[in-house]
Amino acid sequence: MMTGGGEASALALLAAVVWGTSDFCGGIVTRRTTPAIVLMIAHGLGLLALLAALAIHPSGLPTRHTVVFGLIAGLAGGVGLLALYRGLSLGSMGLVAALSGVLAAAVPVLVSFFTEARPSLLKLAGFAVAGVAIWLIAYAPGTEAHPHGLGLGVLAGVCFGLLLLFLHIAGRDSALWALTFSRVGSVGCALALGIWTFLRRRPKVSGVRWAAIIPLAATAGLLDTSGNLLYTVSSLMGRLDVAAVLSSLYPAGTILLAVWLLRERATRSQSFGMALAIVAVVMISA
Repeated sequence: MMTGGGEASALALLAAVVWGTSDFCGGIVTRRTTPAIVLMIAHGLGLLALLAALAIHPSGLPTRHTVVFGLIAGLAGGVGLLALYRGLSLGSMGLVAALSGVLAAAVPVLVSFFTEARPSLLKLAGFAVAGVAIWLIAYAPGTEAHPHGLGLGVLAGVCFGLLLLFLHIAGRDSALWALTFSRVGSVGCALALGIWTFLRRRPKVSGVRWAAIIPLAATAGLLDTSGNLLYTVSSLMGRLDVAAVLSSLYPAGTILLAVWLLRERATRSQSFGMALAIVAVVMISA
């Protein structure tokens, strides 16, 4: 029979799987149009799904605590996405992705270290192994480091870490309302990105193949929202640091799907990173 901590760990790992699949779908669809359009569709439909869930399962009125921290979580996530996409565009894709992935897990771990009971030595070692695994999985050599790109990778990682932290804080009163206001914040950032992109580049919206874009963008958005829910529930059921680290292993899911469906080859470092991820899961969940 699975314990409460075991259930929380399982939900965090499921969040990693769902987020990894979402990123895979998002990566495919962004090859066909601008990230701004993808974000607006994905996050907009995610918000509609959450509003529908609230209509079916009313959760009362949200508290001020949930509204404020939920919006902060969404804004942090939106700014993180803006920084990530900009950093990736500067040619430092491997380092930017690796930095953002490791820091996203590190921020909640540091906060949890001072606000919750100290984790066991085995869990601490597991966090370290997971950090190395995330780096190896996300890092793809072959691009030159751009100073601004690295700075944006750090900003993206810190923002994603704040997203995980504030989702946990906002969800204490109502996870569903917390996710809804978080998505409101991220939709606002997506709209700002869309307007900025249109004014700067004026993409030809008329030439967009909507039939090929909307299904994948919608899938990415709904999966991302589901991953947020799974992570938030996991962090509330168990420890914040455990939920954050285990769910941050999501790049492994993206890589495995690319290998399976796109016939891409994982590098030796990525394969070793995924093996380390399994070791980290065992250590953290023990």
